[in-house]
Amino acid sequence: MSHTLDSIAKELGLSKTTVSRAISGKGRISEETRTKVNEYIKNINYRPSAVARSLAANRTFNVGLVVPADSALGEMPYFQTLMTGVCDKAIEFEYDVLIILADNDGITPLINAVEKKKIDAVIVSRCEKDSKVIDFLKTRSIPYVVVGNPMDDAVPYVDHDNLGAAAKLIETLIDNGITKMALIGGGENINVTHSRLEGFLKGYENRGLTADENLIFLNMHKSKRMDSVLKSAISQGVQCIVCMDDMLCNSVLNCLHNDGILVPKQIKLCSFYDSNLLSTSKPAVTSLFFDAKKLGALCLETVLRRLDGENVENQVLTDFDIKMRESTS
Repeated sequence: MSHTLDSIAKELGLSKTTVSRAISGKGRISEETRTKVNEYIKNINYRPSAVARSLAANRTFNVGLVVPADSALGEMPYFQTLMTGVCDKAIEFEYDVLIILADNDGITPLINAVEKKKIDAVIVSRCEKDSKVIDFLKTRSIPYVVVGNPMDDAVPYVDHDNLGAAAKLIETLIDNGITKMALIGGGENINVTHSRLEGFLKGYENRGLTADENLIFLNMHKSKRMDSVLKSAISQGVQCIVCMDDMLCNSVLNCLHNDGILVPKQIKLCSFYDSNLLSTSKPAVTSLFFDAKKLGALCLETVLRRLDGENVENQVLTDFDIKMRESTS
């Protein structure tokens, strides 16, 4: 037998509205009635349809995950893993995840999703400087959380300890006798770039040394300068190339290979982010491992708690692993 709100109401001798209020947990009804309805639907294994559930709770049961439109998802393991964590945790809360492509080049899909009430809350997967995404969300009442430190006390966020982890890796390399390093970094418009840069400098400082800022190269994603930058760094006696993420590291490894430069014999190499993009690299690359899936799950849980009216503090995950491998041996 297919159960409906009407059939349940008739069976219990209640109105359809009362049954709906008991299921949603909203509205003024007695606790006795609420218990009666919930025990009954449990016994008959009743699960409200998505439409009925949304109407009863005044929610869509959709969360929007904002992903930068300029990222080729098939080439960005970080976003894939983060997305997996969000989606897996969403299942536990009986939520669906709507992927929204938006960044500083355009936020129309996000505006449409919010204005047309397609989503209950928003997770912003990348934190940009002067973010149009965040500026828009600030003007709306919809709960949201940002992945990465927005450098703004008014913006809720969750993040990995990119600064602390980067500093620790640099300290470890220095302790192993590697003191002259070049840093290959991403876009200056991305906040995590600045966190990792600060960590790089802090690692030197913690060991009583000073990094050579002439060997720091930012905005290197999709850069045609990569080959010339690497040759210049190596000519200056750099011992190790430090990359801010796995995609940059993969590009560096390819350039070195094409130029016949051996890792680690002629130059050492490491990355501030470890993913499956580097899993088959020869040699294996020393990297920082962060659990992006765990971060994604925390984002989903945090934004739903905010949706329920909780005052949730910003959270930084401090667990990471330094994977020392052949590329720095």
